[in-house]
Amino acid sequence: MDLFRRFSCILFLSTLFIQGRDCGTVQTSATITATNGSSVDLTCEYTLGQFDSVYSGLIVWEAKKSGTSDYENIATFSPPGLGGNFFTTTESAMNIKDRAELLNVTSIGSDTYLAVMRVLEVQCLDEKEYRCSVTFTSTNTGPQTKTAVTSLTVQAPAERPYDIPVAEPSNIEENMKINLSCTANVGKPPGKIKWWRYRDQVNAPLLMEESTEVPVVQPGVCVYNVTFSIQPVVTIDDDQSVWRCSVDNELLTGSLDQNKPNQETARINVFYKVRAPQITKTPNTLNSQYSVGSSVNLTCEAKGNPSPSTHIDKNINKYVWTFKANPGDNATELSSNNGVLSLNNLQETDTGTYTCTAFNGFNGKTFNSSKHQELQIVKTTTTSAPTTTPFVSTTGQTGNPGTESREEETPGGLSGGAIAGIVIGVIAILVLIVVAVLCLICRNRQSKGDSIDEPPEKPIRNNQDLSFVNRPDIVNNDKSSPFYSQEKKHNTDLHYSDLTFDDKPRSRKPIQIYDLNGLNNSPYSSEVMMPSV
Repeated sequence: MDLFRRFSCILFLSTLFIQGRDCGTVQTSATITATNGSSVDLTCEYTLGQFDSVYSGLIVWEAKKSGTSDYENIATFSPPGLGGNFFTTTESAMNIKDRAELLNVTSIGSDTYLAVMRVLEVQCLDEKEYRCSVTFTSTNTGPQTKTAVTSLTVQAPAERPYDIPVAEPSNIEENMKINLSCTANVGKPPGKIKWWRYRDQVNAPLLMEESTEVPVVQPGVCVYNVTFSIQPVVTIDDDQSVWRCSVDNELLTGSLDQNKPNQETARINVFYKVRAPQITKTPNTLNSQYSVGSSVNLTCEAKGNPSPSTHIDKNINKYVWTFKANPGDNATELSSNNGVLSLNNLQETDTGTYTCTAFNGFNGKTFNSSKHQELQIVKTTTTSAPTTTPFVSTTGQTGNPGTESREEETPGGLSGGAIAGIVIGVIAILVLIVVAVLCLICRNRQSKGDSIDEPPEKPIRNNQDLSFVNRPDIVNNDKSSPFYSQEKKHNTDLHYSDLTFDDKPRSRKPIQIYDLNGLNNSPYSSEVMMPSV
C-alpha cells in the first residue's frame, strides 16, 4: 500500500513537470543599423524543445504599424521540407516585397534553425520595429507562441547642396558686407554645412564658418534640410575669390572636409578704387638725368578694379600724363598710349615734372591717384647725386595724401656738382702734364751723364802697333817735290815718335813718349808739347 502511494505520487509529479516545462526559444538581434540604399538581413533564430515541433506557416516576420503598438504580418516561413515561404498582403508587406526576398529556413545544428528575410534596398520608411513569431506545438502542452523583437535604424549620408550659391548684391565693392546662403540635406545622423573661401595665389582654402543647427531626428525620416547663411566683409584680396559650401556627416569618410559634397560660387568680382601708380623709366638712368637728343619711355601702372587700362568705358578708366616745366606753370596734357609716355629727341626745355594720373570708376563713383616723376635734360653725361626731398601728392577724390620722392635739380643748365667735377678734371690733367715734362727732363740728364766721350785722336786699342818709325818720309822721298834735291842734300829725314795714352775713361792724357831711334835730342821730339789736361 505504501509502495502504491509512492508510485502514484511520483507519476503525478512527473505529469506536472511535463505540463509546466518551457517549450522552444526564439531570438533576434536587438538592433540593426543599415544605410539608406544598402541591403540588410532580418534573421530569426529558433530552437525546438525536446517534444516540440513547428508546422508550416507558423514562422512569421511582422512589422509594427506606425503610431500603434500593433504588429502586422509581412511574410510566413515553413520548416525545412514542409512547404514554401510567402509575403502577405498587408500594407507593410506591400511596401517591402518588391525590395526583399525570403530565404529558405536552414538548420544550424542542435535543433536550431534560421528564418531570414533579406531587404535588398533599404529605404528610410523601413526604419521600424520588426518581430519574429514562432509557434511551437507539443503533444503534452499544445501550441505555444514565442516572439523576439529587433529595431531597424536607417542612416543616410549628407547630400550635395541643392543650388549653386550666389553672392549678393551683384555689384560688390571693397569693405562691403555680402550675403552667401546654402541649403542642403545634412543626412542622418544630421551633419553640418561649412563655408570655405578660396583666394588666388593661396593653395589651401580657409574655413570661414560652420552651421550649428541640429535637426530633431524622427523615425522613418532620412532627409534633414538645413539652410546656412554667412555675411562676410570682402576686401581687395577677395577679388576673384571663390566661396564653397560643403556638407558633412559621420557617414562621409575618406576625403577632406572641403572636398565632400559641395557647391561653389562663380568668381566674385570686387570693385575697388585705383591705387597709387608706379612709374618705370626705360632706360633707367642715374638720378633721372638724360642727355640732349636722347629718348626715354615712362610707363605708368596702377592697381584698380576696373583697371585704368581696361577697354571698358575709356572716358572714366584711363591714364593721363601732364607736364610742368616749373612748379607755378599750368600743366600741359601729353599724348600717351595706355599709360606709356614716349619722349624722343629730348631738349633742355623738356626738363621738369611729369605727372601720371590713373582714373577708374564704378557704381556711379569715380576715383583717381597721381604720381610725379622729375626729369633733367643736360648737355653732358656727367651727373651728380640729387637731393631727395619729400613731395606730397593728393590722390583721388577722397583727398588722402600720398608721399613720394622728388629729385631737385639745379635750375639754369649745369648743376653745381657738374661744374665742380669739370674743374677738378681740368686741374688733374694739368698736374699730369707737368709731372710728365719733369720726368722727361730728368731722364735726358741721366742719359748724358752715363755716356763716355773718347778723344778722337786716342786709339781705340792702346796695345795696337801704331809705330811710324822707319816709314818713308813722304816729303823727302817725293821726287816730284820742288824741294827734293835740297832735302836730300842736307839729309833732313823726319823722325817719328809713338804716344801711349791713359786707359782711364774720359782721359786724353798721354802717359809716355817713345823715341824708337834713340834720337833723344831730335828737334821733333824736343818740340813735342804735352797737352794740358
